[in-house]
Amino acid sequence: MKVPWKWLGEYVDLPWDPEEAQRRFTLAGLKVEGLSYERAAISGVITAKVLQTSDHPTKPSLKVGICDTGRERFSVVSGAPALKTGNIVLLAAPGSTLPGGLKIEARDFGGVPSQGMVVCSNEILYGAEHRPGEDIVVLPPGTPLGMPAQEVLDLDDHVFDLELTVNYSHCLSILGVAIEVCALTGQNLRLPRVLEEWDWAGPRGSRPPSGDEPYRGHIRISLPDKDLCPRYVGKVVRNVGHVYSPIGVERRLMLAGMRPLSAIVDATNYVMLETGQPLHAFDLDTLVGDVVSARRSRRGESIATLDGQSHELQEGTLVIADGEGPVAVAGVMGGGRTEVSDRTRNLLLESAYFAPLPVRRTSQWLRLRTEAAIRFEKGIDPTAQASVAERVAQFITTNAGGDVAPGRADEDLLRAKPKDISVTSHDIRRTLGVPVSIGECARIFQALRFEAAPVGTPGAEEALRVTVPPRRVDIEERIDLVEEVARHYGYDRFEAEPMSPAVPGGPPNRKFVRMDSMRDLLVSLGGLETVSTSLLDLSDLRALGWSEDDDPRGNPVPVRNPLSSDESYLRTSLLPGLIKVLRTNQSVRAAGGLFWETGTVFFRSQEELPLEALQLGLASYGTLEPATWVQAERSSSFFEMKGVVESLLTGLGIPNPVFLPHAGMPFHPLKSARVVVDGSTIGELGEVHPACQRALDMTVPCVLAHFSLDVLLSVAREVRHEAISKFMPVERDLAVVVDEDTPAGEVLAAVRETAGHLESATLFDVYRKPPVPEGKKSLAMRLIYQPRERTLTEEDLSNDRRLIVERLERDFGAKMRL
Repeated sequence: MKVPWKWLGEYVDLPWDPEEAQRRFTLAGLKVEGLSYERAAISGVITAKVLQTSDHPTKPSLKVGICDTGRERFSVVSGAPALKTGNIVLLAAPGSTLPGGLKIEARDFGGVPSQGMVVCSNEILYGAEHRPGEDIVVLPPGTPLGMPAQEVLDLDDHVFDLELTVNYSHCLSILGVAIEVCALTGQNLRLPRVLEEWDWAGPRGSRPPSGDEPYRGHIRISLPDKDLCPRYVGKVVRNVGHVYSPIGVERRLMLAGMRPLSAIVDATNYVMLETGQPLHAFDLDTLVGDVVSARRSRRGESIATLDGQSHELQEGTLVIADGEGPVAVAGVMGGGRTEVSDRTRNLLLESAYFAPLPVRRTSQWLRLRTEAAIRFEKGIDPTAQASVAERVAQFITTNAGGDVAPGRADEDLLRAKPKDISVTSHDIRRTLGVPVSIGECARIFQALRFEAAPVGTPGAEEALRVTVPPRRVDIEERIDLVEEVARHYGYDRFEAEPMSPAVPGGPPNRKFVRMDSMRDLLVSLGGLETVSTSLLDLSDLRALGWSEDDDPRGNPVPVRNPLSSDESYLRTSLLPGLIKVLRTNQSVRAAGGLFWETGTVFFRSQEELPLEALQLGLASYGTLEPATWVQAERSSSFFEMKGVVESLLTGLGIPNPVFLPHAGMPFHPLKSARVVVDGSTIGELGEVHPACQRALDMTVPCVLAHFSLDVLLSVAREVRHEAISKFMPVERDLAVVVDEDTPAGEVLAAVRETAGHLESATLFDVYRKPPVPEGKKSLAMRLIYQPRERTLTEEDLSNDRRLIVERLERDFGAKMRL
């Protein structure tokens, strides 16, 4: 939102300079993204009086005028109709410059010298030639002569560029910012008379402007879809002319970021910027029939918009239609068939309330981001339409002539009312931490043009009943009022203080603590966290080998109104997002890495909303750590990922995880595993199946893992650390021969369950060559004993070894390998 400083000053006295205002606005929450000084790019253009005129001797379309600047007289040749004796005009004398670096020099027109030129608005503002039908600038009688154009027209100004969040939609207008200034300074608000009955003057509801005559026009309003458009006002203005706006209006529109077009279009834009209510003007004579309808579009309907583009409309799009079809995309852009042109003489002015969400969807679907759409989607005052329609009609007749038809076509199915919200001094003190008096709060609310009255009985907690006008769509509950107090009391007045010991601490949130610990563990293992969108394409799941029958992973929840076909379903797994991260890294030839993500996945349910669950996903490929002089290269592999998972589970205190072979798609059948804890599968890991790798167009093999984070956190335990034993550890090696299909993990688990004083048991060799029989394999394990109470004797170790061998012989048919 661009706010010209002098335009703002029309509605409220400004006690600061622009730089101080920038600071004050930002402290009040109106973030000023930039403050610029906009100077008209002209020099040497001054006021002059036309003393006399005469016809050009050889060119009938031109006249010769003598212009007096108070110091000098210049002879100029021009075809402008307003070059008349007695008019005060703007003269660009020889040596003057116009925007774009255009330099004015004396010229000869058919033997008559012209010492400069009298200029029009387009030449002063843009350095461009006059527009069709445009005349030169004529200033009011009594304007001093010889004054620079910048001064007499007030062309130079400061402009604030406000970056407004959605809860500051009330500041998407000059008047909205002016009210903020009133609250900050205590100054009074000055309003155009026609707006004084609107809620800017207090929360009196949707009351029509006083003095209205009954409506007797032929245009009728139909609102069949009141959920999309519950309020529509049509105002008729007749016998307008095709003229251009005064240069002051055009300059303000330029400074506010809009290009002037004509007096009628400029009026709708000017009043929209002034009040925040978007407006549109139809050529009344091109409308078919006498009913204007705000309805949903029908199948096959299309519209050519004002930008010259033709758009096929989605069925159900809110449009403004006449007897022939759509004439505007409601809240976004008008149609070309009813466009205001130089032939327009009669107008229908639209001032309506459209529901925010449908306007946003339509704007994004058509890729039309207009000033009107921005305001509608953020929320406008649902009671402003009548007053603003009268304001723009008045503005048009002032600048373009014409007659305002009495009354207006007005349908109001919304009937918005002010909101009554109570707030106490305790609410203020508890939230802000400072004792702002209830009287100060009342002053702030009244400065914001709310009504605030004390409620309660003597001796009770001080409270205010605040009546919030409908124009403040951002205020819904008590905490919003507290925010208004904080903004206008002054964030800079809140001093830092130590936290009170009375602030309750309470037990820590176990889930949060475990999540935090898990993140630290993954980072310590070299992992990089990623964040991907919760939306995906159905092909992302099919590429992983999950068909529609693979419920629930392959049967995701569709998004009702997707913005893109690539993001039309809610994700059922984090793996598609992680795979996209890997593909992106591979495409830029990154050597490799370990990536992880935590997030919500969604599954179908019998309820209205999908079932949500937390998931942890991991993915790796390529080189994880390059080779150095102290270690070999660490590369992505199934066993490397298994080690990461084991370290993670150990860090979370999850006891005795079991890795069982053969996970489903998208994992390789011979290089994958299911992770089981207490008899339940909590996740899977493995290399990507070759078929999936081809479908995903991945150039380098990768390893994936995914876990139910809800289950993972529920089985996690607090890790308890023990003091280091003062006794020396003892190492022993044990090799046994077992069947080829015997999992080494089950053998190690049996060893750990049987041995006493055992610190760890690890597999360090698998041998299949002679003298090991065919169909067998030799597993060599290293056992580390760590006694806690006494030194172990050889007899202790021998008994322990005997028990282990007996267990392995009984459970696996194992034989000792000597």
